Amino acid sequence: MDLRNPLGRPWRDHWEDCLRLMCESEAMGFDYVMVQEHFFQPDGYAPSVPVFLTLLAERTRTIRIGSYVYILPLHHAAMLAQETAVLDHLSEGRLDVTVGSGHSAAEYRALGYSPKTRPSRMQEGIEVLKRAWTERPFSYTGRYYDLHDVMVQPAPLQQPHPPLWVAATAPPAARRAGQVGAHLHGASVDPAFHEAYFAGLAEAGVPRDQARISNPWSITVTDENPDAVWERRKDLIFERWDFYRRIRDDMGDQNLQYGLPPSPEAYRDFELIGDADTVIGTLKGFVRSLPLTDIVHSGPAGGTPPDEAYADLKRFADQVLPTLKSW
Repeated sequence: MDLRNPLGRPWRDHWEDCLRLMCESEAMGFDYVMVQEHFFQPDGYAPSVPVFLTLLAERTRTIRIGSYVYILPLHHAAMLAQETAVLDHLSEGRLDVTVGSGHSAAEYRALGYSPKTRPSRMQEGIEVLKRAWTERPFSYTGRYYDLHDVMVQPAPLQQPHPPLWVAATAPPAARRAGQVGAHLHGASVDPAFHEAYFAGLAEAGVPRDQARISNPWSITVTDENPDAVWERRKDLIFERWDFYRRIRDDMGDQNLQYGLPPSPEAYRDFELIGDADTVIGTLKGFVRSLPLTDIVHSGPAGGTPPDEAYADLKRFADQVLPTLKSW
């Protein structure tokens, strides 16, 4: 969930509704709940991952929790290792950690970093993160870090460390994910994207069958006319996804360009809206053609009324999730 509040509701009320939905997903049978991260957004797009993960650790018992994603170059990697080790203990070993390089040039500039340094900061950050989790003490010298005999205590509860995922949307980033032996939270159905990841795994000497690969979908299970549901929600859905077009355009990286016009209709084909059979049939086609182990449900768009958001997710859990778990 992105925890956005585009309608300007009282913040505590809004956050409590989001947390309630994530906690209810445990009873619904979901395997994970994950919190996104961005900074300095007017709609409050998830600026405090550790705060919400701490609350989820306290309010849930069995479901795994995690980030989707920590923007690693905007964190000090050793501090992040310490923070996540604590969260791992608080959640009794239910934490997964996903990191990514982010796509917002404005966030980099606000924190005093050049967006052009994203790949190199990401590479060093992962190295520091893994060493901080596994070596006591650890040292590292690079372009951005000069650390000597740093001790991260406590060590993570999960050994050697919590499951590490890297988020990627383009082949170069997918390859880097493989090179560090991480699982892949992907956002592409291009075969070249997954081949780049497998090439990176081969370089790291990691067997394919040890890797997990996900892809996200924005899904609404409904018995209504899908076009009627779209019309009712298209403005919220447009704001959700056009945010990424805007920040990617600002980043200026051609590998990240959507190539979509700034209108709600441009996103209609990317919304999976329909009855359970339609949703299952669509996902089955992707699962058969892509090397996926996990499906990420993007959750209701920010601003969806809480009761409606709950009903949406409950229909998915009751009518679709059992079939997905059987594959």
